[in-house]
Amino acid sequence: MPGWLIKLRDVLTSRMVVRWGFLAFFLFAVSRLLAFVRWASGDGPYVHRPEAVAGLLPVGHFTSFFAWIKGGGWDTLLPAGLVIIIAAVVTSLLFKRGFCGWICPLGTVWESAALAGRKLMGGHNLRLPRWLDLVGRSFRYLIAAAIFFFLLMVPLQEAVNFRQLPYMWVADVKTIQSFANPVFILIFALAFVLSMLFGPVWCRWLCPLGAWYSVLGIASPCTVRRTESNCIHCHRCNDICHAFVDVEKAVSVRAPECDGCMDCVRVCPAEECLEATAPGGIRIAPWAWALMVVVLWLGIFGFAKFTGRWDTTIPDEVFKQVINSGQLQEKTPGGF
Repeated sequence: MPGWLIKLRDVLTSRMVVRWGFLAFFLFAVSRLLAFVRWASGDGPYVHRPEAVAGLLPVGHFTSFFAWIKGGGWDTLLPAGLVIIIAAVVTSLLFKRGFCGWICPLGTVWESAALAGRKLMGGHNLRLPRWLDLVGRSFRYLIAAAIFFFLLMVPLQEAVNFRQLPYMWVADVKTIQSFANPVFILIFALAFVLSMLFGPVWCRWLCPLGAWYSVLGIASPCTVRRTESNCIHCHRCNDICHAFVDVEKAVSVRAPECDGCMDCVRVCPAEECLEATAPGGIRIAPWAWALMVVVLWLGIFGFAKFTGRWDTTIPDEVFKQVINSGQLQEKTPGGF
């Protein structure tokens, strides 16, 4: 393969390029949803309602997810949320918390802030004392456990009925509208600055979804392995790890913070030292890892789309009625 083509392949499959691609798509979907709301309000032409923005409502759709697991059937009203959760679970199980590392739009914002911080501070984010970092990460798991058990205890019929509440149908719009709130803007700005200094603070210490997917990622059959005899202890893998994993001392990188970014594999100068592998010792090149994550994600979406498990069955006119009924002026229920 020509050298220029290899470089192009590596650039297109680099993590931040992939992440920014998914973020751009998500922002496009948000703009289309707002255009749909303008149509419903009589202020613009008709725009088809996008479904991808359902990812903004994790707790609401996890309620539906647990109802589905318990035998409550598939959510035909807002099925995209279920599809996104299932795709995130499968991706994390197979590719080391791959949803967090390659796809999550919110995580892309915080990691972009961390990347900007590294550029400004000579290549490194600040690291908290180990004990304080452990406290922060433990807090994330406590939040995740509390939410997990709360959702697990929701009665099946109540969870099924939850899908049919009109404010759930427009909760994504209300969430987007809340982004313009001055308090939210202030908190967002603070989180952005903190992420520039210390790395993605939300992802590392607060995000309950990240905690769940971290647990799943530990069991991933595809992981990064290090051959001690080939290691030259140059510290490059540790220096580049945005998750602060001690790659240089690992035999198999099973740390829950690892999101399969492939940065350590890309920078390792020692031949056959750090390699991503599948079961059976099959080597996975960094570009192939990225490609498999993207293909898996889009494959699940494509299957759902073409089998009728992605688009809502709620008619546009019903959305129009709900939007004009004052639902958007009501306070968004906690947890959405």
